Amino acid sequence: MYKIAICDDDKKYRRTIKKIIENFLPINEISFYEYESGRELLENVEILYELVFIDIRMPEINGNETALAFRKRNKEAVLVFCSSYFEPTPDSINIGQPFRYIIKDLHDKSLKCEMPTILSEVKRRFSSVHMVTVTSTGRFMRIHLKEILYICLAKRGCRLYKMKGDHIEEIHCKESLGELYEQLKQQGFVYAHNSYIVNLENVEGVAKNVLSLKGGLQLNISRSRKPQFTEALFKYMQERCGLI
Repeated sequence: MYKIAICDDDKKYRRTIKKIIENFLPINEISFYEYESGRELLENVEILYELVFIDIRMPEINGNETALAFRKRNKEAVLVFCSSYFEPTPDSINIGQPFRYIIKDLHDKSLKCEMPTILSEVKRRFSSVHMVTVTSTGRFMRIHLKEILYICLAKRGCRLYKMKGDHIEEIHCKESLGELYEQLKQQGFVYAHNSYIVNLENVEGVAKNVLSLKGGLQLNISRSRKPQFTEALFKYMQERCGLI
C-alpha cells in the first residue's frame, strides 16, 4: 500500500493528480491523503508517506517552507513540487530534494508525462525487498536491509543493530524477533543463535563458532544453529557469485 500525500489548496488539481495516478496503480495499492495547506501536511508528518506532491504557492506556509520542514521528519519520500511558475529556492532544492518539479499547464501534459517516472522511482525506493518498517519509541521507521547487521531478542521486543556511516547504531523495536524473521527470512536473514538473526550480506567471515560482521562485530554461532547457518551462508555466497 503506497501512502500518497497531495498538498495543494486547489481541490480540482488534487483530484487531477489522483485520477492520473489511478491510471497507473491499482486502487487497492493506494492510500491518498489530501491537504489544503502546508500546515495540515506537517500536522500529519508522522504518517510515512512514500510519495508527496506539494504546491509551491499556498496560504500560510508556502511549498518551499513546507518541504524544508517535511524533510526533517521524512527523508525517504519521493517529493514532487507542482507550480504554475518555476520558483525554487536553493534550500528547497538542496534540502527538500524534489524528484521532479512539475509546471501546471493546460491539460496537465507535464504531470501525465512525468507520472510513470515518478511512480517507478517510488517503487524503486520502497520495494519490500530493500526495506523493512519497524516501530521504535512510538514511531514508525524505515530501515534499509543492507544497513542491518543483526537483530536480537530484548525485553518487550528486540534490538536492531545497523551501520550508520562508520559506526554502529542500536534501535529498540516493538516487534518481536520472530515477527521480523518472518518478514526477512527470504531476504538473507538467518538464525545464528536462538536469540539473534544475522544479515548474511554483512557477514565478513566465520572461524570455528564465531562469525565476523562489518563494523568489527563478532557473534557466537550456537551449536544447534551452526549446520543451518553454515548451509545458508554457503548458498548465499554461491548465489552472490553467480554459481547457482
